[in-house]
Amino acid sequence: MKQQELINKLNQAVERFVSQLSEMRTGVVSSALIENIIVLAYEGSNPMSLKELATISVTSSNLLIVEPWDKTIIEKIAAAIKKSGKGLNPSIDGSSLKIPIPQLTEETRRDYVKEAKKRLEEVKILVRNIRHEAIKAVEEQEDEGVIGEDEMTRVKKEIEEKIKETNQKLEEMFEAKERELMNL
Repeated sequence: MKQQELINKLNQAVERFVSQLSEMRTGVVSSALIENIIVLAYEGSNPMSLKELATISVTSSNLLIVEPWDKTIIEKIAAAIKKSGKGLNPSIDGSSLKIPIPQLTEETRRDYVKEAKKRLEEVKILVRNIRHEAIKAVEEQEDEGVIGEDEMTRVKKEIEEKIKETNQKLEEMFEAKERELMNL
């Protein structure tokens, strides 16, 4: 595995974790909370994310407004938001949806921290698998005589440094999300 390929895989893992964390509710209302909800807007077509179907805006500290570009699918969007498991209850207001965002309770905040910790562990497993794959590739190159033992040792050290940096970055992101969730 080339170094750039390793970096790309690690960056993809980090981006996935960032995306997962951004979808988690905090005390701050954000369109990221609902923009990736999948909606089956039209029969016979592929499901689409909400951000592909509507404009999402934050109007106050506890209200999201969704304005579908095609007003005929507003009820399908409302149903998808209700079924999303995020505990949201949109109401249709003419050609838009109003989604009040209730304040998080202490118990809900703790549940979200547990979920974030679970996601952190999942992405760390992914990073470990990437590490294993990279080290195995370097060892195979050494076995095949493509690189020498010294080069293999140097490359392994570089891989370990990249893995350590990535894990540290992931931990920092988790800790920031935890602080954001637990601040009332």
